[in-house]
Parts: sequence; structure tokens; C-alpha cells
Amino acid sequence: MTTIDTPPLPDDDRQTGDPDLDEKAPRARRPLVLAATAGFVLGCCVLGLLWSLSGQRGGANDDVLAACQSLYRAGHLPDTTGGHSAAAFTRLSDDSVHRVAAAYELAQAAADADGRYQPLAQGLGTVNQMVVTSRFDSVAGQAAIVTVQQLCARG
Repeated sequence: MTTIDTPPLPDDDRQTGDPDLDEKAPRARRPLVLAATAGFVLGCCVLGLLWSLSGQRGGANDDVLAACQSLYRAGHLPDTTGGHSAAAFTRLSDDSVHRVAAAYELAQAAADADGRYQPLAQGLGTVNQMVVTSRFDSVAGQAAIVTVQQLCARG
């Protein structure tokens, strides 16, 4: 009896097919990892660039401008040094007090960044103290208001 040449039956679920396809070496992952890393780095760079361009870059000059605008928005600060009765005026509105305090904080931030703005910060500190205590009969406080207004007018 002669045997017929038949292919052996598979022992597992693998499909039989072309022997060239079965012997393919696994593909290297190095190019895929490098491409993913390069994409991540490039994305981070673009995100950082956009983030830096969207931020404010004003610095001390913008802080001084905002401080002066905040002081002007606070309104008229009364002067009770010239014989006016302090009882005729009790206190400023809350929003005016907050605006003077904000002007002082902005001027202080500008002075920390640039020492040229130290006189403005000191003057606004005196004005802020006068406003917080509602003591508008202070000669030094009234002089500080004039000094601050002159410094703000100069820019």
C-alpha cells in the first residue's frame, strides 16, 4: 500500500498558509516610540509657546497705570485739615476704600519690580492708611494725596 502525501493537521488554532508569512519577524517598535516621543515634545513646545504668547507682559509700568486708575476711580478724597469739621464727613464708601487699597497693592507690586516706583508706593501707603482710619485731617495724608496725583500725572 502506498501512502498519500497529505499535509499534517494543525495541532492548534493557527491557520496554515504560506510558510513565508508564518516566518515574518516581529516589527521593531523603536520607530513608533521615537515618533510618539517626538510628537509629544513638539506638542509641548507648541503649547508652551501659545501659553507664553497669551500671557500679559506689562510688568511694573502696567501696575503703576492700574494703580493710578484705581485711585482716580475711588473718587474725591475729602480734606478736613482746613478747619472743616471731621464730623461732617464720616467715611468713604466701601468700593472707594477697596479701590484705594488696590491702588496701594498695585503700586507696591510695581515698586518691588522696579525701585523707581517706590515714592508712589510710599505715598499710596500713606493715603491708604488715612482712608482706612477715616482720618482725613492728616496734613501728611493730604500732602501724600497731592504727591501721588503728581506722580500719576507724570506717568
